[in-house]
Amino acid sequence: MTCSEVDLPRGDCSDCRGRKLFFSAARTIGPYRDTLRQAVLKAKHEMHEALATALGMRLAEAVQRAPLAVPPNLVVPVPMHWLKRWWRKTNPAETIALSLAKQLGLPVACQALVCRRILRRQATLTPAQRRENVRGAFRAGRWSSLTGKYVLLVDDVMTTGATAHEASRALLDAGASAVYVATLARSSADF
Repeated sequence: MTCSEVDLPRGDCSDCRGRKLFFSAARTIGPYRDTLRQAVLKAKHEMHEALATALGMRLAEAVQRAPLAVPPNLVVPVPMHWLKRWWRKTNPAETIALSLAKQLGLPVACQALVCRRILRRQATLTPAQRRENVRGAFRAGRWSSLTGKYVLLVDDVMTTGATAHEASRALLDAGASAVYVATLARSSADF
């Protein structure tokens, strides 16, 4: 995805409009570079969970500045495989989602999505490899009630949109009416 500076916060770019995506819209704080990039990289670590929380509040402000067609009524973080979460001792997407949900006054469902397998690190892959890496990787949690929900899916960075696309597919398959994506930063693929 290559979004212009104007289109970036809304997730409204020519590449997004030209692709069949399972999410309806995207919101972000800004481009994945400079100070925001450094903050996102730090927020991935347990010792910087306070930073991830603060970034979640900033992301909530970005969502409020650019309202979605139908307001979301549930926040869901992009999950990690349980073993990876255990190794890292944190899931930044979950920390961001909890903070954003509190700021927006929305419920959060951390168990609504499950990652079925350990995924390769997306940042090291080409766009085609990213799509293959996450294909079928997510499913709805066993006790999740998503029917009719307008879900705000939260992650730290969106590059090609492959993760958001596949996670959205699982949410829609479980009955969600629509899925919107909120990420701290957007990056274009440099391949």
